[in-house]
Amino acid sequence: MNITVLFFIILIAAWLLEWFVFTESHEKKKEVWSKAVLLKGLLSFMFLCAVSAGFLISTFFESSSVLCKNIGLFFIGSGLLLRYWTYRFTKPYFTRTIIPSEDQPLYSSGPYRFTRHPFHTGFFLIAAGTCLFISGHWLSLLFTFIFVGSALHYRMSLEEAFFQKKYGDIYVYWCRHRFRLVPFLY
Repeated sequence: MNITVLFFIILIAAWLLEWFVFTESHEKKKEVWSKAVLLKGLLSFMFLCAVSAGFLISTFFESSSVLCKNIGLFFIGSGLLLRYWTYRFTKPYFTRTIIPSEDQPLYSSGPYRFTRHPFHTGFFLIAAGTCLFISGHWLSLLFTFIFVGSALHYRMSLEEAFFQKKYGDIYVYWCRHRFRLVPFLY
């Protein structure tokens, strides 16, 4: 086992550790819980589709790029840092559901300076990095955009509809000054 594979395993373990570190700040309502389970299932399925596409790409293209693998590790590490930072920043209001707590403020600093959904941006970076590392080819980014990007787009739309209803024109103004997922791209 070389050092990059060991580093990959450590980063994925740190990502899985989130389920124990990131605790819910509020109790979930039953109707919100069932919808959250469906969305988590959709995100998990799309992530597995992207990773499977990465495996297929690695078998189709016999040579893998060391640069792609290293950039994949960088993406995973960056995504982890962003997710942990976002959790630390929003800890009193953190929830894994679509509908945040009613008293959650609209953040404009920290990880929310450039993107509306830094937690999802972190997940997207982890997914893209995992696919890049597994495949060793740039084509895997296309499948990450298609699979994981579409699932995240759906989830973000639901969250933004909630905040639009809660904050009204303030939220529209706030959105105009932040990228949705990836700064300077989307």
